[in-house]
Amino acid sequence: MKKIEKGQWYIQDRLDNTGYTSIFDAIKTISNISKIFPVIFYLVAVLISLTSMTRMVEEERVEIGTLKALGYTNIQIIAKYALYSLLASVIGGILGMTLGFYLLPAIVWSLYSMIYTMPKFYYTYRLGIGMLGIIIAFICIGGTTIFVAYQELKQMPSVLMRPKAPKNGKKILMERITFIWKRLNFSQKVTTRNIFRYKKRALMTIIGIAGCTGLMLTGFGIRDSVVDIPNVQFRELFKYEASVTLLNTNNLEQIEQNLKENEKVENYTKVCATTGTISNGNKKYDVNVFVPEEKEKINQVCELKDYMQNNNLSLSDNGVIITDKIAEQLNINKEDEITFIDGEGINYTFKVDGIVKNYVGHYIYMSKSLYEQNISSYKTNMIMLNTKNMSENEQNEMKEQLLKIDGVASVSIISTLMETVSDMLNTMNYVVVVLIIASALLAFVVLYNLANINIGERQREIATLKVLGFHDKEVDNYINKENIIFTVLGILLGLILGTLMTGAIIVSIEIDSLKFMQKIFASSYVFSAIITLFFSITVNYIIHFILKKIDMIASLKSVE
Repeated sequence: MKKIEKGQWYIQDRLDNTGYTSIFDAIKTISNISKIFPVIFYLVAVLISLTSMTRMVEEERVEIGTLKALGYTNIQIIAKYALYSLLASVIGGILGMTLGFYLLPAIVWSLYSMIYTMPKFYYTYRLGIGMLGIIIAFICIGGTTIFVAYQELKQMPSVLMRPKAPKNGKKILMERITFIWKRLNFSQKVTTRNIFRYKKRALMTIIGIAGCTGLMLTGFGIRDSVVDIPNVQFRELFKYEASVTLLNTNNLEQIEQNLKENEKVENYTKVCATTGTISNGNKKYDVNVFVPEEKEKINQVCELKDYMQNNNLSLSDNGVIITDKIAEQLNINKEDEITFIDGEGINYTFKVDGIVKNYVGHYIYMSKSLYEQNISSYKTNMIMLNTKNMSENEQNEMKEQLLKIDGVASVSIISTLMETVSDMLNTMNYVVVVLIIASALLAFVVLYNLANINIGERQREIATLKVLGFHDKEVDNYINKENIIFTVLGILLGLILGTLMTGAIIVSIEIDSLKFMQKIFASSYVFSAIITLFFSITVNYIIHFILKKIDMIASLKSVE
């Protein structure tokens, strides 16, 4: 009993539990997404609501004039439209809160339940957040409605009771560019003039479509930024297929002999693996340390690629190599010094000899000589091995054989770890799909609403065209051509906006132990554009039936 060494106590908290940290990181990512996406959705929705309310007040100028002529005060008339805005904000807000606080959390929770075993989910009706949204909506929509109504009420009742006189015609910018203007046919000239005539509607349409397209592209961009992480991390940067963790080195020779006799094992690298924290001032992050027995062999199992120049780095005895995410978080550059704190709380200072690419976790690579000079004597406690064309059954057989050897604590297959990371990232993909669908539906609402406003503004004009002999198809082309132009411009602006938004959002939703790739596939640009264009064509098809119902007699009625 006297020979037994005194034990050392290690105190661990729940952050040391892998399952807890995984779900905690996933929740943190969703939380960061929720701070950005709803704001953009909200701005686009308010923009469209604001346009609709402004148009409603302008359309009811005759009714406003009548009420004013009957003796109603300006405050009473304004109160009518303010109450309408308030009811729309409150009713829409309550429906939105019910949907947002119950349906969407249920979808997200069900997605995470596929991977994690979690207790019952309790829905919380966050009244404070909902009321804030309703108040902001009413301030924006109601405030604009009150302002527009007040501007209309400045006029005399006799003026209000007559339809609003159209603006005086004037030359547009394109007419001044004669070498282009003279080459346009009649239909193209009319479309061009209409675009410049209804500037506010054109601007609202383009901004609305750009916002929706940008949201869709951002959703695709988030997916693109994470989809390749498992493959790149565990196939390109980590080149080993399995790792053997040792309790001691008593049977190291037997383990090596077993690996050499296995024809499927291509090569292996002995490593001293340890953990600790790295700091630069007040910030500290957990890191894994790899110390190969032979520093030249580290490239057999880990690809040390410079994060800037993409060239391969080698271990030296002068400093350590760290991964890029930890360098970014601690604002560390090459040639700087870092403080490494081991499991016993002892501090060690090292010079940073290089910074390499990495996407999952934080790592420090150092040579055996540097480790022994500064920390402790080298002791192999892990063997990383490369295999060739080893099937899953063969991997399991090798694992069983190795676990039978005394001193082997565990055998980890890299594909299993890869699947774990993939599952964690896949839940984010599901959430992104929800965002993309919501963005697509919002795009449809924007297009349909603005198209209806367009027809409402130009009903007499369209009826006149029908009286003059324009066929239904010609009337459709007359209106829809403008919508298509606005859609294309909105898509182009939205793709630029989405690219910028993706970069900003990726930075904000990254978790401490995960680095995103920040890239958008060309297919994502195509899909975002096609989805928006599809909804535009769908809206144009619906508008065809609305145009057919316009009464031609309306164009013959006196303006008076």
